[in-house]
This record gives sequence, C-alpha cells and structure tokens, in this order.
Amino acid sequence: MAHLNDDDRGQIILIAALALAVTFIGLALVVNSAIYTQNLASRGEVAGSNDALEMRAIVEANVERGIIAANRYNYSTQTTLEASVRESVRTVSTQTERQRVTSGALVNATLTGSPTYGTRIAQNDTSLFESGEATPSADWMVRERVTRPGDGTNATRGFVINATDIPTDSTDAFAVTANGTGGNPKWTMQVWGDVGPGGTVNVEVDTPSGTQTCTVPIEEPYAHIDVTDGTVQSKPCLALQGGSFDGRFAHGVGDEYNITYESGDQIRGNYSLVVRDSTPASTLDTAPASPFSTTAIYNTTVRYRYDTSNLRYEAKIRVAPGEPDAS
Repeated sequence: MAHLNDDDRGQIILIAALALAVTFIGLALVVNSAIYTQNLASRGEVAGSNDALEMRAIVEANVERGIIAANRYNYSTQTTLEASVRESVRTVSTQTERQRVTSGALVNATLTGSPTYGTRIAQNDTSLFESGEATPSADWMVRERVTRPGDGTNATRGFVINATDIPTDSTDAFAVTANGTGGNPKWTMQVWGDVGPGGTVNVEVDTPSGTQTCTVPIEEPYAHIDVTDGTVQSKPCLALQGGSFDGRFAHGVGDEYNITYESGDQIRGNYSLVVRDSTPASTLDTAPASPFSTTAIYNTTVRYRYDTSNLRYEAKIRVAPGEPDAS
C-alpha cells in the first residue's frame, strides 16, 4: 500500500478544493442565468438588461400589429391566419436582430404552438349600430355566452368604437351591456354627448358595485371610445378603468356573459371587437357587409430570446392586442 506524506496529502486537498470551486462557479452561473431569464425586470442594474426589456416591448408591440392585420385581411381560414402571423413574427425577429446585431446583441422571436382562435365582430361603414337582419333591430345581442378561460385573462379584447354621431341626451343613450349568465349581474356602458369642435363625450358605466361617469372634451368629428383599453379620445376614462371603482369591461359579471347593444339606432359609425369562446347570437354576414363576423386570432404565444456576451434573457410572451385584465 502506498503511503502519502504531508506534501502529497496537501496536493490532493488542493486539487479537490479547486474541483469543488469550479463546480460551485458552474452552479452559480446556472442559477444566475435562471434568475436573469425569470426575473430580469427586477434586475435593471445588469448590463444590457434594460435593452433586453425594451426590445421585448418592441417585439410584443410589432407582433400585436401583425395579429391585428391578419384578423382584418387574412381571415378566410384558421390556417391562413396562422400562416400570416407566423410570417409576421419571422419578419419582426429578422428586423429586430438586424437593429441590434451591430451592438453585439442577438434577438430572436418565434411563434410557439398554435394560436387561440375566436371571432371578430365589426362594422366598417358609418351606419347605425343595428343588427344585420333583414329587418334591423336597435336592441340586439351581439354575442352570446362569451366565456373566460379561468386563467386570469379576459375573453373580449380590442373593443373600439368610432362614432360620427351619438345621442345628445342621456335618456336616449346608446348602451353596451355585458349580462352575466349566472344570476344575471350586469355591466353597462352608456354613451351620449356631442361630437365636433366644442363637444363632449359622456361615458357612464354601471357595474354590480356602483356607477361612475367620465366626461371628455372633443374637437374631432368623431368619438373614439376604446372600451377595453379604458380611454376616450385616447385619454384615460376612469369609468372604464380599474381602481377604487372598477369599471373594466364586463367587470363583476362572472366568467360567462352575453354582449348586447341597446338604442343602436341612436349612434352611427364603426366598431370592432374580438371575443374568444362564444356562441353566435344574431345572424351576421361575412365581410365586407356590415355588421359582420369572421374567424380571428384571439391570442398567441411568442418565445423571445435576447443574447449578449454577458447576458441571456429568454421568455414566453402572451400576445392579445387590446385585452384588459380579467375582471
């Protein structure tokens, strides 16, 4: 049996210590990489992290535009929609990588899995907000049994109204109602006022917990109401937003609801909204007749990756243009 002297023992201990040190360094790098990947937003001091987050926001915004365009122009089938969005994501990935490669960063975005599909309901002309039946109705159900998925997301997004004529008195107000199917709780938005220079737009929201109104001055010849974004003329409307009074679209009505229009003969203009799991409630034509409904992408997921010599950031981004938080 070989015998080790003190020098030999010292060398073995030193080698073992170095091996452990290398192992710990490797583990630290793995842990830090995971931290950067999962929690970069809280580590702004890391070199390049702000740029990674800024590029993420740019990628998300551009993918949103791609989804909106596909839903408007490439809606013939789900296959056509998905192909259009995949091509859009590839273009976004190529453009953003070219922007950053000269600064030593590699950016990549890819569509993962299949999109979640829904239905786009819209009116493109400036007619009354009536149903599309042979004998139009001013009070009608736009969509039935719109169902939230129960994962903290909503089921209606991108609900925008551009009205060239609105009722002048609250007694004739145009109303949008989200009527819960379980116990019939209601969320209602009423609109009235005057469009054009010196005019005002009044938006009143009634929820199961209360009522609030916002009044916005208007100079444009139309009222622009982004229902799910909570703005009027691109200005915040507290009646449509969260807070002490939560007026977000369909707040408090449960996970399944019907969407109806009331007094649609008192308002003219165009509108658009996208809903996910739901049931047709009225006979609507296909585009370009108005109002119409088409197959649409409700949301999709993009894998985003940002690499530099000292930073790797990777995340999955759920993209659903104009979707409010679940309420």
